[in-house]
Amino acid sequence: MTAGVRFELLGPMRVHRGDERLGTGTPQQQAMLAVLLLRSGHGAGLGELIDALWGEEPPHAAVTTLRTYAWRWRKVLAEPGVLVSVGDGYRLVLEKPCLDVQEAEELAARAAVERAAGRREAAAKLLREALGLWQGEPLAALPGPYAERQRSRLEELRLRLLEDRLELDIEAGGEAAAVPDLRLLTSEHPLRERPVALLMRALCRTGRQADALNLFRTARQGLISEIGLEPGPELVSLHQRILSGDQELAGAQDGGRRGGAVALSGGPAPDAAAGAEGGGGPEPEPEAPPVPAQTPGAPGDFTGRAALVRRLAEALTPAGDSGPAVALISGMGGVGKTALALHTADRVRDRFPDGQLYADLRGTDAHDPCDPGHVLVGFLAALGVTADALPADVEGRAALFRSMTAGRRMLVVLDNARDAAQVRPLLPGPGRCAVLVTSRPRLAGLPARHQADLDVFELPEALELFGRVIGRDRLDAEPETARELVATCGFLPLAVRIVAARLAARPSWTVDLLTARLADERRRLNELRVGDLAIAPVFELGYRQLSAEQARAFRVLACLDGPGIGLTSAAAALGADEFHVEEVLESLVDVAMLESPTPGRYRFHDLLRTFGRQCAGAGAGAGADAGVDRAELAGALDGLLDHLLATACAAFRHAVPGDPVAAALGPLRARPLSFAGLEPARTWALTESETALALAAQIAACARPGHPAWRGRLRAAIDLLIALSPFHQDTRYGQLAPTGLLLAEAAARHGDRKAEGRARFLCGTIALKDTRLAEAETEARLAVLACREAGDTVVLRQALNDLGLVAQFLRRFDEAIACFDEAIALARELDHRSGEYATTVNAALARVRSGRAHEAVPACEAVLPGLREMDDRHGICYALYVLGLALHATGRYEEAIARYGDCLAVAGPAGIRQRVAHARYRMADTLRAVGRHAEAQEQAEAALSLCRDLGSDRDSGHALVVLGRTLAERGRAEEARSRLLSASALFAKLGLPDVADVEELLAALPA
Repeated sequence: MTAGVRFELLGPMRVHRGDERLGTGTPQQQAMLAVLLLRSGHGAGLGELIDALWGEEPPHAAVTTLRTYAWRWRKVLAEPGVLVSVGDGYRLVLEKPCLDVQEAEELAARAAVERAAGRREAAAKLLREALGLWQGEPLAALPGPYAERQRSRLEELRLRLLEDRLELDIEAGGEAAAVPDLRLLTSEHPLRERPVALLMRALCRTGRQADALNLFRTARQGLISEIGLEPGPELVSLHQRILSGDQELAGAQDGGRRGGAVALSGGPAPDAAAGAEGGGGPEPEPEAPPVPAQTPGAPGDFTGRAALVRRLAEALTPAGDSGPAVALISGMGGVGKTALALHTADRVRDRFPDGQLYADLRGTDAHDPCDPGHVLVGFLAALGVTADALPADVEGRAALFRSMTAGRRMLVVLDNARDAAQVRPLLPGPGRCAVLVTSRPRLAGLPARHQADLDVFELPEALELFGRVIGRDRLDAEPETARELVATCGFLPLAVRIVAARLAARPSWTVDLLTARLADERRRLNELRVGDLAIAPVFELGYRQLSAEQARAFRVLACLDGPGIGLTSAAAALGADEFHVEEVLESLVDVAMLESPTPGRYRFHDLLRTFGRQCAGAGAGAGADAGVDRAELAGALDGLLDHLLATACAAFRHAVPGDPVAAALGPLRARPLSFAGLEPARTWALTESETALALAAQIAACARPGHPAWRGRLRAAIDLLIALSPFHQDTRYGQLAPTGLLLAEAAARHGDRKAEGRARFLCGTIALKDTRLAEAETEARLAVLACREAGDTVVLRQALNDLGLVAQFLRRFDEAIACFDEAIALARELDHRSGEYATTVNAALARVRSGRAHEAVPACEAVLPGLREMDDRHGICYALYVLGLALHATGRYEEAIARYGDCLAVAGPAGIRQRVAHARYRMADTLRAVGRHAEAQEQAEAALSLCRDLGSDRDSGHALVVLGRTLAERGRAEEARSRLLSASALFAKLGLPDVADVEELLAALPA
């Protein structure tokens, strides 16, 4: 089992099957496998895994997350019996050796055996082989306390092996070659005494006893100042032997020189002590090392980012003599990473008197990124290393670079890095150096003090740059259009600079003219070009790095409208497994071709979406095997639409149990998500409504008359929004009305009366909820006509109910009762009990308003048992509320107060806040009628506050009327007048006839 599979943890986690590199998923998923790999075949329970990954603060879904990770690893390993369940946890069953950590430990053990047997050369070879397995920081970027402990253990193992190897090198006569490595090791770990002892021995063997004694003094001072301890016996003994002139320590000087000293122009003096052999004259003063100044000049019109510049400058300030201070800047192409890096480098230049090095690593060039070895040639040459002294391999050059920069104060700027592996060999040695790296992806595994995820400009920053380039006068002349223009650029700094440069080069152009040219998305990228600056090539560089699968996902999702998309919806659109799609989308986020504002949700920058659509139309670059043809786009639309409709219908059933509308929507062709109750359904509706509305609008705009497939999509899009309509208070409700109108118009163009009737019903019910009564009446009448013609009885019943509500608001009570009665008959025909009960209560309310309250009381009482049997809390609250109104109207005030109290007792715990508001202001009116004015005022004020929170103007008006009447009867006429005037203004704004009632109340107030 696991034949040919190899796992690597001595660096970033990697898994290989033969020559194929397997996907390892997210860092936390990697961390789970790392725990099992390092337990050497022993199992780990869920509790142990949770502690290992999250410590004392695990998430609520920790167990589910671990189960998901195990499922994913089984798919990756693709072999049964490898990751097996043990108790409530897991165990890995592996062949040996297939883990680099185990291999390193076995090589170390063999080396110890060889050394004990006196075979030092064989031992050194095994140690080199073991050290060669390290590819950077062990378990790089893996989270959790277990990974942190293992990183420390494995780093200790590496140091011990390195010390053993260097000791063997010294014993074999390689002391001169060992000195640079030991210098670096003692600088990185000044409190480790063994490397100090080895370096002292190596220095003595090359005739540099004075340096060895000075090293002891430095090490002793460091130990005392840092931990308050004197050096250990080995160091003290070695120090005494050097002071006493022990010839055994200095006996291999000739052998030490045979290794040769590297000739460095302007670098450290050669290791050989030739001056002592030449007759004793004073040594010449060493030549001062070169001070390179390679960083390009910062942009003179650099704008904004002030707080970020300060944070980066702080991060680049060396804090000690350990490792270099590293700061990382990542972000999408054109966001201003290089400009920020150069501006920051210029700000901190004075802190680095030994110079600045710069390299463009060309990380976005898929075919020719910079080789770190070539970059090191340039860096070393700038530091004075001659060509004949350059090591042949990257590792040697990197080691020499670290040695030459150790202890110096230099700034290294690495622009446009591809990944951490490209950067790691270019990090300077310990001391007071700093490194500033820019890249599109986040670079995991580097020892960064600060990671800046660079976003687009804020509006003021974009306008500031725009104004600096075109001139303040031109900006002030068209401020609103300028805002529109930088928004069209998506606030992307490069795009803002390009449009500003175009205007600066064309004094006769207005901002409005260029804004109009960019309005057409199809030509927008072509317009964003001036001189050698252009947006499209910047995006193209990133696109060319994508695999065929990544490029397809990028193109397909770019073709879908909407500001964002969830993981499940994206998987439906791409027609692939959700876990696999997550890996693809996260990889697009990693290379800054996609954004992930929250876990599980993704979005494009506007210009990247435009670029993706252009790629979809024509194909572009190596990764784009073929654009997105109409069939592929249609498949994405259908997949997403089917998923959203099926799941919205499942949510609808929780919101309106028993409503036959759910069965009338569709057909449903996808498996829906399941919900445990109403709250999860409501959360999903809120999250996905943005995607659903954008998809429906896109279908309405693209639907081609006479095409059967588009007719089906149009019907499904309308049904989708109807299924979401019960969640109107939780969704992007303001977008429902224009989208519903687009769908209605598209259905009319297709001549599809059924679809048009449903769309008109949707428009009418939205207008009704917004109290736009004229529009609601028009749409409801059109819906009734179309639904009658199409025989769509389910929606006809709903439309008649809405038409009755409109007539009731307008005080056309007989007409309202007629609509309600027909809707009740249709509900009975459909066996729609909840609909029958709701409309019965609507009709009862109309009878109350028309002076027939005595008929309303038995109607409400008749439906309450059925509503309670169905546990329809919305229905129960509504029936109790209308019953209270009817009892009040018939003078049965105490009974009315009791029923309002019953309504509040149900609505409050159920979270039905609007009905709570209704019951409070109606109870207040009844309390007023029986002379309990203090209680009435309290209830009315509470109702008014809640109505305002809910944003319901009509209900706020009714609460104000009750409050005004109560205050008037308490003799507070001016306060009453103020409340009634406010109510009148609200009713007038809504076009309600209640204005006349309020005017009568105002007229009755004392002057």
